[in-house]
Amino acid sequence: MKKIFLTLITTLFLFMFISCDDDLFPKKDKKPEPGKTEQAAPVEEKKPEVKPAPVKEEKPEPDETDEEYLRSTDNLDKNDKVTKEEFNEDKAAILKIIEELSVIMENKDVEGWLKYIEPESIKYYKNPVNLQKAQQKLPNKAVKLRSINDYFKYVFIPSRKRSKVDEIRYISKTNIKAVQVKTDKSIVVYYYFTKIGNQWFVHLPEVD
Repeated sequence: MKKIFLTLITTLFLFMFISCDDDLFPKKDKKPEPGKTEQAAPVEEKKPEVKPAPVKEEKPEPDETDEEYLRSTDNLDKNDKVTKEEFNEDKAAILKIIEELSVIMENKDVEGWLKYIEPESIKYYKNPVNLQKAQQKLPNKAVKLRSINDYFKYVFIPSRKRSKVDEIRYISKTNIKAVQVKTDKSIVVYYYFTKIGNQWFVHLPEVD
């Protein structure tokens, strides 16, 4: 009887030990139960790197005023520097004088005209010898230049009829040509200006 009891106790103890074996010592590779599939751990997909499209640099269109400024100052000596601001001021002043002169020429106002002429030019064309030289250059030989007033009427006004000044050209910082730019880029000079102090005066070219 005692043996049977011990056998039962031993059997019961072994049964309990076997049933707890999986919980105390889990197996590394555990096969899935029939009918069940083992789910793999989710894998993060890397999104392809999107590179930004290259940005085209738009070059600014050349400024016409910059191009005119460069044309106007192209022949200046290195020592004669004219800023763009000075160029704009000079051009505005000269165009204003030319506009006023057009009214004076229309009215044949000699006294008004003389106020715009530099003193050296007035002195030169008051000299009868120089007037005679200018007369010889005229296409109409019937015209006589006896005074600076005649020069104004028969030389200055006719040579500037229907003129249109587009731009200026610096000869030096104090000497400028007022010109018309033709379609073939050539220029016609209509006025010469000399700066005396802070004011521009018309310079009358001397006769060769």
